[in-house]
Amino acid sequence: MPEIQVDGISGPKTNNAIAKFQTFYVKLKQPDSRIDPNGRSEKTLIAKAIEIDKDLIPTLVKKHGVRRQTPGKSGAGPRNIHYRSNAKRVVSTYTENVVKLAMGFGGIVKCDISSTIRTMNDQARIMYGNCASFSAATSVSSLRSARGWGYAAAGRKVEEVFFENKSKPRAEVISLMEKKIVSISKGGVRVSLHCVPDAEYKRNNILDIPYSSVEVSRRKDFEIALMGMSTEVKNLRYRQPVKAEEYISRLIIEDKCWHLEIPQLNKALPNAKAPSAPVVRYGNRPGLVVGCALVDDWTDDYFGKFLDDWY
Repeated sequence: MPEIQVDGISGPKTNNAIAKFQTFYVKLKQPDSRIDPNGRSEKTLIAKAIEIDKDLIPTLVKKHGVRRQTPGKSGAGPRNIHYRSNAKRVVSTYTENVVKLAMGFGGIVKCDISSTIRTMNDQARIMYGNCASFSAATSVSSLRSARGWGYAAAGRKVEEVFFENKSKPRAEVISLMEKKIVSISKGGVRVSLHCVPDAEYKRNNILDIPYSSVEVSRRKDFEIALMGMSTEVKNLRYRQPVKAEEYISRLIIEDKCWHLEIPQLNKALPNAKAPSAPVVRYGNRPGLVVGCALVDDWTDDYFGKFLDDWY
């Protein structure tokens, strides 16, 4: 990328440079010369910033007068993940950091994990509770209609066991549903994506994040962040955003939670403590701003700390 002279204007030269960056680095088929907040181009810029040789930092700091935003304005702080009582603590640190990165892009500081790997008894218990919560449903089809979604064929067979035996004691019905799950699994079919052997789970962590654990005003932002980090997205409520770096292999937007599947690729991640790309201003030249807001309070050693934080 050739360096262009600074003129303080977002004009044709700047737009052309952005378009080239989008073509060769972001791999957009139709470059638009825009750097949108939380968009694919911005995230690629963040990734490229991480690759800068640390030996060049003092020169860059001096050349551009880049300084650091104060912690109070950056919103920096810990991202907390809480495991609910039925969620086994088996996800990797890598997976937690992927979730924290999405939390950062979505501007939230806490969320829960409600489910991870499940035994067949766990699955039967969960499916029993799900069926029982729709008291007006009298069949698998009416349950699907009332709930707004339904399992695949294997799951529907387990739900049929519930409706055939719903008048019996809860423990007995759950036991019958578990036996059906075991029988189906012997044919090589999974009733739930969560029911996998330990070795397979270590290669591909599967977890649910309930909507109720995320601040209402931030749920959409968090969901968009998850979508932007996912290879496959199912049950979309709105148009799919452009892709950034992909860490999540599958995101399913369910009725009460986000279902994530995270392959253990151990990619280098930006530090999850940072809420998003820090806002950077080059000296006092108007118009040359990287980010979506201007800030006033900076310290001289910003850029070096920024790269240290994100390595």
